Amino acid sequence: MAFHPDTLCPFCGLGCGDIGIEQDDSGIAPRPSGCPQADRLFRRSTAVQTAPRIGGTAVPMTQAVAEAARLLGDSRAPLIAGLATDVDGVLAALTLAGRIGATVDHEHSDALFRNLAVLRRLGWSVTTLAELRNRCDLVLVVGPDPAAAFPRLWERWVVPEPAFPGGTGRSVLFLGGDPLPETAQCLGGRIEKVGMADGPQPDLASLVTGLRAALAGHGATGPMADLAARLRAARYAVVVWAAGLFAGPQPDLIVEGLVRLIRKVDGTTRCAGLPLSGADNLVGANQACTWRTGFPLRTGFDRGMPLHDPDRFDWRERARDADVILWISAFRPEMPEIAAMAGTGTAVIALAPPETAFTAEPALFIPVGTPGIDHAGDVFRADSVVALRTGVLVVRGLPSVAAVLRQIATALEDTSMSTEPARC
Repeated sequence: MAFHPDTLCPFCGLGCGDIGIEQDDSGIAPRPSGCPQADRLFRRSTAVQTAPRIGGTAVPMTQAVAEAARLLGDSRAPLIAGLATDVDGVLAALTLAGRIGATVDHEHSDALFRNLAVLRRLGWSVTTLAELRNRCDLVLVVGPDPAAAFPRLWERWVVPEPAFPGGTGRSVLFLGGDPLPETAQCLGGRIEKVGMADGPQPDLASLVTGLRAALAGHGATGPMADLAARLRAARYAVVVWAAGLFAGPQPDLIVEGLVRLIRKVDGTTRCAGLPLSGADNLVGANQACTWRTGFPLRTGFDRGMPLHDPDRFDWRERARDADVILWISAFRPEMPEIAAMAGTGTAVIALAPPETAFTAEPALFIPVGTPGIDHAGDVFRADSVVALRTGVLVVRGLPSVAAVLRQIATALEDTSMSTEPARC
């Protein structure tokens, strides 16, 4: 049996690099890490079917690539979505999208655009996970506990004492969301819940508005006035939120309130935000799209050039009109029920791990490897500033997403050349 210590985890976006992986002839399994995502998703077997399937029937890879090229080449409204792959896979998807006039979007982009909508309107002051760990003395968590999506956030980035303390300890305050979450119990005595003393609690938007009023000195008393005073007295306060967990209408307005709140506190002491999103290399997909096109995700190429529209090119909206959907999900063996979202007769091409269980068999399924397990690849951390290189743990004969998409692009070129009229 082999053991791989300090393995980088590519799944939630925190980039934890201390996962222990045991390997034998049957596959790989993680040692308990305290992260339910890592403990589940690193468990992979070598006994998998690597052959592609057309309509449920196994076929050679060359036939699968030719079928993908046929479907995409004939499509009038193609959608490339999911987009859960490493940076190289995203760049290959963008190249293919430009070739066939497709729209591109990531499965988890809702969380991203709740933040980007505010960044466009107002700008913001944000920080990094390293700053949170090494300098912050007051953490204000707004809304549901981000550890629901980023399981080891507190253990890895808040429990350790600051490298540059300059003061005494660190406090963690929760505003809104559920009662003190079990996912934050590792914070021990430093964790506190902020809210009204009696009666039903206001909704999150009202709590944020009340705190902003207290910071502006509009006669607030009680918990909001106390919290405002603590924010002003902090040496370095960080406001943390996961917009993807916000419920209710117009969650971007909550984000806007937080950005304005941070700006107010930052006028008297150091204060920054830490908006968290980034599962399945969402941040890397957005970075790659921006490098390549000048626009973030939710960009379409149907006019021969990139066009960005965050509402029109939301993958859920486009799925209704797409005649072919190329769905990429290399990290997790789960897929949304695309058939229920798509129109009648829409063909689905799925690039996903061989363990994926489908509620409805896609028109074409090509098993692919997972970055950080089957092949090396680059992924971005959730705070957008660090690209991380994942390694290889096991060889199962599975191609990368980038390799498959490049084969499809080559097949499209060959088809195009073969159908051009002869020139004298």
